[in-house]
Amino acid sequence: MRVTTIRRVLAGIGVAAVTFATAACGSGETVEVTAEDLGPTGDSSWQEVIDKAKQEGSVTYYSGQATDNLQAAAAAFQSAYGIKVDVVRDNDANLQTKLAAEESTGNQVADVVASAAKPWVNERLAQNYYVPVTGPAFSAPEFDAGKFLQDDTIFTSSAAVLTYGWNTDRVPDGLTGYADLLDPELAGGKIGVILPISAAIVDFYDYLNETVSPDFVEKLAAQQPRTYTGAQAIAQALTSGEIAAAAYTLPLTAEKEKGAPVDFGLASPVFGAPFLTGVVAKAPHPNAAQLFSNFLVTKAGQSAIASRAGAVLPGIETATTSADEIWTSSHTVTADDTVAFRAEFERMFGASQ
Repeated sequence: MRVTTIRRVLAGIGVAAVTFATAACGSGETVEVTAEDLGPTGDSSWQEVIDKAKQEGSVTYYSGQATDNLQAAAAAFQSAYGIKVDVVRDNDANLQTKLAAEESTGNQVADVVASAAKPWVNERLAQNYYVPVTGPAFSAPEFDAGKFLQDDTIFTSSAAVLTYGWNTDRVPDGLTGYADLLDPELAGGKIGVILPISAAIVDFYDYLNETVSPDFVEKLAAQQPRTYTGAQAIAQALTSGEIAAAAYTLPLTAEKEKGAPVDFGLASPVFGAPFLTGVVAKAPHPNAAQLFSNFLVTKAGQSAIASRAGAVLPGIETATTSADEIWTSSHTVTADDTVAFRAEFERMFGASQ
């Protein structure tokens, strides 16, 4: 979703009648969003947070969420509050390296961090790396805190939906499921797969073996697919025709609306990676961090950040599904598990590296 026009900059969260306009993802269609979509107004102490956040003037968000979604969320937030969002987008492994450097040097940059690496998040949570979120949207009835808020601190801001897709020029009959990726016609570098660079991606390969067949990943490796470091890179490779099919891509709705020769399907259950999000205890902009976190779980925030993804609020039209309808692993992938699977992946997929 891309923000295209803004009718008015909201002066504060207490304004109830004004609207701002955003465009639905990839469609160019303008939709109205009322100030009510910014969630509950909160009390006087929350208004103080808003006032201080505006004085801070900016917030830095580290995340691996889709670039378009991050841009849309940043633009909508700045339109509503006049506060700039500096987005640092990268995969979990690289973000963890950046954050470790900030900790070791004392040069804290990140205010809010979203990560799909649950073990890493839980470890930092135990170390008091994060502080509890305080915004009124976390207490709103439409936000299910029991499902999406951990220890009043870590919240799910969205869940990336990853699924199979194909280039319609190269696979005109399409795919009916992951099992179709084993078609001999797709062997020899015609399929794109994701490198296991994080625990969330190890989860994906567990998902394939659990929901398709116990030896599916081994058979997929025998197809000698190409490997990529991210879902967006795979989507681009599908769009350009570099590959014919993919085991791991974002829902390709935006690409289809733009006329790209691509399509995708959704298995049941669908695979997703929840983005576990929190306010850093040493955030340089603590009030803006709280306000931005609150914004992410409002209708306005979810319409942007959960586009083509799993939403944590009901009725988000841009979302592909609800975050609570995504496949959940029966166990938590640890850092050691990730290292071990990388070695196994290299053994299975080595010829295509």
